[in-house]
Amino acid sequence: MIRITGAVLLLVFLISLAAPVAARPPYLEIFRADPMRRSDVDGCAVCHVNPEGGGVRNEFGSAFEAAQHTITPMIRADFPDRFGFSSTRLIDGSAFYFSDPENETVVFERNEEKFLIDLAAIVSEAEEEEVIPLGNSMSFFITSAGPGNGAHLEGLAGADRHCQALGETVGVGDRTWRAYLSTSFQDRPTVNAGDRIGTGPWYNAKGVMIARGVADLHTNNRLTKQTALNEKGEVINGREDAPNRHDIMTGTLVDGTAAVGMNCSNWTSSGEGTAMVGHHDRQGGGDDGTSWIAAHQSRGCSQEDLQGSGGDGLFMCFAID
Repeated sequence: MIRITGAVLLLVFLISLAAPVAARPPYLEIFRADPMRRSDVDGCAVCHVNPEGGGVRNEFGSAFEAAQHTITPMIRADFPDRFGFSSTRLIDGSAFYFSDPENETVVFERNEEKFLIDLAAIVSEAEEEEVIPLGNSMSFFITSAGPGNGAHLEGLAGADRHCQALGETVGVGDRTWRAYLSTSFQDRPTVNAGDRIGTGPWYNAKGVMIARGVADLHTNNRLTKQTALNEKGEVINGREDAPNRHDIMTGTLVDGTAAVGMNCSNWTSSGEGTAMVGHHDRQGGGDDGTSWIAAHQSRGCSQEDLQGSGGDGLFMCFAID
């Protein structure tokens, strides 16, 4: 009897050596305790190729191990088949994944790459921006008035002088100001507005950041009717106001490059021609009524033509230093 019992124990021992090692319960419990895990996903197959456990890990198991068995918002975003969370996909194909139960971070995906955004840091940064002192911090404004001769600004040089003069009236004449305007001569190189305004960051007259740099300005800026202020810190009339002054001359396409031929003879005409304009209030009609830079072409180049389509010969100025 004793010999039989010993043989049975030996057989059990040998079988245990040959059997696959089961998933470690503590790691499975970490997954089960996650507030966003899907209730229909469980067992060894969570982390292993073999549903019985042990052996080769699947993609989630490898990522879980690499994260030192911590489930992060990025891991949840990478494995939506194991977790439940809300997401939002934008028109351009990019997406936000709200995969953090604490709502402190969000995962942003663009061109098949994912980035973790710290929401708390953004809020803190915004609060800091609110206390930027008025005056010397200003590096962006829309002209409170144009020279008065429609789109005839005496070229880029004349437009720059107008920016400089308005800056001097409010105490920022020590900065070098440039007009956000493009030109496209046939016999000379094209000048792109996005290439002539410095590197940023830019703040309005209230100290609110408009954009961190050129790329941010053209893809993710904070220009609205409330932030696109003139040099005096005043809100400019928009589409719903009388008179409407929301057409801002740019001669520029949405990426900051010249809209060829749409610049009123390179800002020397107050008669024939047309200019590309944007809407500072992000409202209105045209090919792209919400664009701050390229909403539509003007009716003409005279002051009357500009006013007739909702403008007043206004343009944007940026400090390059």
